[in-house]
Amino acid sequence: MPGPYTEIVMAIHTSPTAAAIVVTGAGSRAIAWLMAEAGASQTVLDAQIPYSRPALDEYVGVRAEQHVSAVEAAAMAEEAFWRGMKLDAESHPGEIGARPVIGLACTATIATDRVKRGEHRSHAAVRTAADLLTASIVFDKGARDRDGEEEIASRLIINLLAEACGVPDRLPVDIGEADALTQGSISVSDPISAVVAGSAEAAAIDINGVIHAAPPEGCAVIAGSFDPVHDGHWRLAEVAADISGKESIFEISVTNVEKPPLDLPVLQARLAQMRRRRRLAVTRAPTFVEKSRLLPGSTFVIGYDTAVRLFDDRFYTAYDADADDAAMGTAWGVALSELRRNGCDFLVAGRASDRGFMTLDNIEVPASFAGMLKQIPESAFRFDGSSSEIRESAG
Repeated sequence: MPGPYTEIVMAIHTSPTAAAIVVTGAGSRAIAWLMAEAGASQTVLDAQIPYSRPALDEYVGVRAEQHVSAVEAAAMAEEAFWRGMKLDAESHPGEIGARPVIGLACTATIATDRVKRGEHRSHAAVRTAADLLTASIVFDKGARDRDGEEEIASRLIINLLAEACGVPDRLPVDIGEADALTQGSISVSDPISAVVAGSAEAAAIDINGVIHAAPPEGCAVIAGSFDPVHDGHWRLAEVAADISGKESIFEISVTNVEKPPLDLPVLQARLAQMRRRRRLAVTRAPTFVEKSRLLPGSTFVIGYDTAVRLFDDRFYTAYDADADDAAMGTAWGVALSELRRNGCDFLVAGRASDRGFMTLDNIEVPASFAGMLKQIPESAFRFDGSSSEIRESAG
């Protein structure tokens, strides 16, 4: 027999939006409603109930001062959002960022088998690519039993989810005069959004998933589109750290010389693949010269093909004599001279071709720049796959 939630849940399942869900204290009924209807796999990427405090702290990644609060609900939704992005990217490596993904969270303390000294309350939040939707209620304590408070908390969760999915219907919620319900929506403004918008040149995500405005310096930088990330990237990062003696990080540029700029959801989905496994940098720097200005002291980890292009004027803008302080006479010479002044150099990984395994030894490196490039031995790293092959096989 259909429940009162059936119609709205089915509408949610037919929307393109996918969700990672985390609830504690209340809201498990909302998960049950979602799973009870056909099509749940279209919506639910992950559903977790970290009920103990240590479990919730582990999920969020930081110990909260107050576990039942609007702030904690937002933090839970943020972590669920990135988790959902990661899971969706891994599920659809050929279509990373193609569909909307949200993080849905609820933290609550409601009636139980003992008398609670504090308020009975529930805080829910949904994190979308650009917004945070919230619904908090402080219950009229004693007016309902646990079942009644769970019902309201779960209905508010479903209604938030419906709003995020663009579903117009809402479940009725029995709010009394002594209940205090507050709902809101705010735009999420963080350094990554600023880079996408063009109001900032760089941002970073640390190993704990926290977003910062300042990118790291003096690292071994693996720049790429990571569409998708693959085992070669992870192995290269380990080898680059060992050889350079620097921390290795992944960097994505929002702008690209040959491709359209990345929009925010696509960028977030690609970053989510690596988040909390390695430090990440986001820039608006499509070239190594521009990257060196934002990431001074870096060792850029590149492949053989890219190393060849370092010494070919066809891959640079026109030669600017006024910028040629070192009298190099070439656009590539001007660029590499600035890279060197910014304290940067290169590690070069070989590549298999029909001519054999091509390495730095196959490139005529001018003597004046020979010290800027170092070969990664084939014995230390060789990966013959690519992201494009993974996308094609997934498609």
